[in-house]
Amino acid sequence: MRVIAGCYRRRLLKEADPRTTRPTTDKNREMVFNVLGQFFDGGRALDLYAGTGAMGIEALSRGCVHATFVDRDPAAIRTIEDNLNALGVSRAAVKVLKTDAEPWLSKESGPPYDFIFLDPPYALGAVPEAIRIIATRRMLSPAGVIVAETDRMFDNASDIASIALFREIPAGNTKFAFYHWGVPS
Repeated sequence: MRVIAGCYRRRLLKEADPRTTRPTTDKNREMVFNVLGQFFDGGRALDLYAGTGAMGIEALSRGCVHATFVDRDPAAIRTIEDNLNALGVSRAAVKVLKTDAEPWLSKESGPPYDFIFLDPPYALGAVPEAIRIIATRRMLSPAGVIVAETDRMFDNASDIASIALFREIPAGNTKFAFYHWGVPS
């Protein structure tokens, strides 16, 4: 697993234990960032259910100025920390939190995020509730995007609490759903 583009391009990332973490493949990360835009001029990213931290690290590499990584698994947190340290990412640019996602979302009061990556264990079915909390708490910036990685068979809702699905892309056994503020057109 490697960083696809940006200032950390081609740098290898440590992988987490495959029994507890399902990392987003390089190919799928590249596809997601092709949809979002190749490079960013600032912005804040939230990597929720972060696993290895690859999505947030990719956002930092492409120009985001801050990324928050949230995961409850101590091994995942160690992997994220190892990856950030190996890349030499400034500690001022990141926040790494070992906690459950939904309780953290319900309490977080920082500025809104421009990119929110949701990749919970498929069996949890946590995407709709996470998006509902994000919408209710106004955690997504006005032009922000949520990217949810789900099982291909998961039925992504088209509208969740004023957050609208604008694109879905199947990728093998996985599906990526892209959401933003607004109502479906």
